Amino acid sequence: MIKYNTIILIIIALFLSSCDKGLEPPEAVQPATLNINIDFINDWPKRDSIYGLRVVAFKLPPSDNLISEILSGNAQYKDLNNEYNVNYKNIQFTYEELPIELKYIVVAWQYDSLITEQRAIGVYNNSNKNEPSSIKLINSDTVNINIEVDWNDFPPQPF
Repeated sequence: MIKYNTIILIIIALFLSSCDKGLEPPEAVQPATLNINIDFINDWPKRDSIYGLRVVAFKLPPSDNLISEILSGNAQYKDLNNEYNVNYKNIQFTYEELPIELKYIVVAWQYDSLITEQRAIGVYNNSNKNEPSSIKLINSDTVNINIEVDWNDFPPQPF
């Protein structure tokens, strides 16, 4: 009987020593922040030709339907509608579902009253102006990037 009790005590001791934090909830994910610094160079077009100006960050390369991209969760955007003729603007995105890779980050100009009439006027890239670069964000990251908008020289359009 003593051997049986000893074996049970050893099994219980092993079980208790293998429990780390028990039912404690997992560590909370700390949001990641993407800071986008936008430099506008050269003369802006006439104010009446700017129906919208936005920054859009895509998880996947964009399609020609921005509304579908946003509704499906592929894209997050921020409007810059109150900005005109500025040289610099900073925009911040916060992400809680991490890790996340953003494959295409763009400043888009809506040049007509139709929401579908937009063009990319600045794209994040870390080496070649004509090739978009991606960013990966993980727990509690803060990443700073720069996008140049040259009103006289737009990047290639994504579609």
